[in-house]
Amino acid sequence: MSEEMKKTWAKHYTDEDAKDFAELGKRNTPESLKAYQEKWAALIEEVKANLTSDPAGPVGRSLARRWKDLLAEGGFAEFPKLSRKIASAYKAEWAAGNTQPGPAMPFGPEIWEFIHKAMTAPCD
Repeated sequence: MSEEMKKTWAKHYTDEDAKDFAELGKRNTPESLKAYQEKWAALIEEVKANLTSDPAGPVGRSLARRWKDLLAEGGFAEFPKLSRKIASAYKAEWAAGNTQPGPAMPFGPEIWEFIHKAMTAPCD
């Protein structure tokens, strides 16, 4: 991560959060991290391709389930506070006008809104 990106994101996290990130980092090799990032990139692209679908429909629910599974695979299920902080950091950056996807923020608010709706939709 570049120094500029570190400065952008550091304001959102505490020293305790940094320790949690470090703990998560210890669990991955560079190869496993790359594979994990590739899974996220593919899922984000799939969500992007289905933004016109009903988030509460079968496609939306499947994407939301895969999103949750990928978070769990990355170890974030063990760090729920960190997961919430990451979501808050994204929302704060979007609220500040930083809506363009890039290396530090691989998706914009429209992806989050779709996934959030899919995750919170009532079950049939």
